[in-house]
Amino acid sequence: METIGVNLLWLEPGVVGGSEEYTLSLLRAVHDLDPLDIELKLFAQQGLIDHHPDLEKRFEVLIAPKLPGGKAGRIAAEHTWLARQSADVRVVHHAGGVIPAGTAGPSMLTVLDLQPLDMPENFGPVKRNWLGQMIPRSLEQAVVIVAPSRFTASRITELFDVDPQRVHVVPFALNDLTVPIDPSPTPVFVYPAIAYAHKRHSDLVEAFAILRIDHPNAELVLTGAPGPLTDAVRNQITAAGLGESVTVTGRIPRDELMALMGAATAVVIPSEYEGFGVPALEAMSLGTPVIVADAGSSPEIVGGCGIVVPPRQPARLAHAMHRVIVDPDHARKFGEAGIQRAANFGWEKSGRALVDAYRDALAGSP
Repeated sequence: METIGVNLLWLEPGVVGGSEEYTLSLLRAVHDLDPLDIELKLFAQQGLIDHHPDLEKRFEVLIAPKLPGGKAGRIAAEHTWLARQSADVRVVHHAGGVIPAGTAGPSMLTVLDLQPLDMPENFGPVKRNWLGQMIPRSLEQAVVIVAPSRFTASRITELFDVDPQRVHVVPFALNDLTVPIDPSPTPVFVYPAIAYAHKRHSDLVEAFAILRIDHPNAELVLTGAPGPLTDAVRNQITAAGLGESVTVTGRIPRDELMALMGAATAVVIPSEYEGFGVPALEAMSLGTPVIVADAGSSPEIVGGCGIVVPPRQPARLAHAMHRVIVDPDHARKFGEAGIQRAANFGWEKSGRALVDAYRDALAGSP
């Protein structure tokens, strides 16, 4: 049996967003598959185990000494403690997007997206410069690369001289499929996203203003933690006279979000960049029609079971929203198709894909 080390020193519970669920759900899926030729050894901080105590029951876990200085301390630990502790494993899987500088042994890498390179304006100068150096070097060094979507995989092979055979697509999945919820009696549209520039909230607010001309009782709900453009979105809502029909909730508990999305007329995702669109998958599992921009991984995730519109075209977006209101058969078709589509995304299936990636990494390592 071969041992794969998994570097989780970067994973701070509740801080890294969807990366936490993706990484840990995949590792649990690998454990449950119980491959006879592979075992995993995790390298983590104590805080991660405190939040996810089941990991110690499933895997051998080595806890790093208390790390000083935030990210700088973690990087130092990767250079020293991790290098020493992982010396006896065949391959180390760096699941946080970069391989620490100075890493000598065979490594594999998870890259959720290449937004720091595709949209550097979304990052501060220090982080932008650091990732601009680390990501290319890490991609070159990795014997195998894991990406959550064909979109991200294609960006890796397009931007860098990476053999497509080295890139394995291991999708996000859902922990369970939720029973569909009865829709709201009045039109309600939901967009769950932090207000970053690439999320294109401005397009949706403009589209909603157009929609309200024919549907004055329609409502729009924007969820998600505050982002850099939250104030600008609020100002746009006020300037358009939509204050009474648009609700900005901030971040809400997952159960509330799922209930809101399940009752919505449609979940609308105008984002022009997604490494993997989890909200689209969640909405489809609920039987809610999904409207997405034809950009990033969104068309790939909905796979013909969602309504796809050109990005940055509010009038086209408004028309798609209008149609799910006035054409119940149209809405029902996409809702039912979405449930079937979402059922294709399961952690067991994704776990098998990760095991295949591990086996390729072992085969390609000395």
